[in-house]
Amino acid sequence: MSSDDQAERLAAELELMRALAEKSSILEFESDGDPPKEYKVKFLGRGISRLVHSGKEVEYAELHQVQIRLGYAYPEQPPEIRWLTPIFHPNISVIGHVRLDDCGLPWHEEITLDVVCERLWDVARGAHVDLDKSNNYTAKKWFGEQKVVTLPADLRPLQSLGGPPPANVVRYQRGPAGRQPASDEVLYIGEDTSTPELPRRRETPRKPADDDDVLYIGD
Repeated sequence: MSSDDQAERLAAELELMRALAEKSSILEFESDGDPPKEYKVKFLGRGISRLVHSGKEVEYAELHQVQIRLGYAYPEQPPEIRWLTPIFHPNISVIGHVRLDDCGLPWHEEITLDVVCERLWDVARGAHVDLDKSNNYTAKKWFGEQKVVTLPADLRPLQSLGGPPPANVVRYQRGPAGRQPASDEVLYIGEDTSTPELPRRRETPRKPADDDDVLYIGD
């Protein structure tokens, strides 16, 4: 790729990153160069972390910082990516080195930085974990055996307005308390979710059977 073509690609990448940031309260970034060849990306959301050699248990982290460098051979060659904040993930090395292929994103030059950021956020929140391509044995063992943390740690996609999950995402406990353990399952009701036939309702003096109320069935 000629220097002019690369400069055009780099300028286009900046516009894609700006557009992505406008659609997300999770992502922030700083760029360096004109056009930029280096980015520092922040993800403001919940992920899995552990300080190296701290002896602490795995914990949640609410801030993730990633450095992305676009080398002289970009986009024929993938960007150089390094996690700057502590992260505990099978597909990220102990020192934070990221290989996109290990993260389920084999590189080709049509992939753009906004797509890379989408995958990095999925890695940060544990939405993407590939134990077969692990380069962190301790994290591989923990993710393969743990049954305490529900993944993804953050339910929001990167292109999100932030805040709590949408109103049609509901956490619930299955069964009456004391008879079945609590569940972290998620009930999702979308536009394509079918509407089951409602049961026949009994009339009462104060409420006729043909009203349009919605029934909530709880404990």
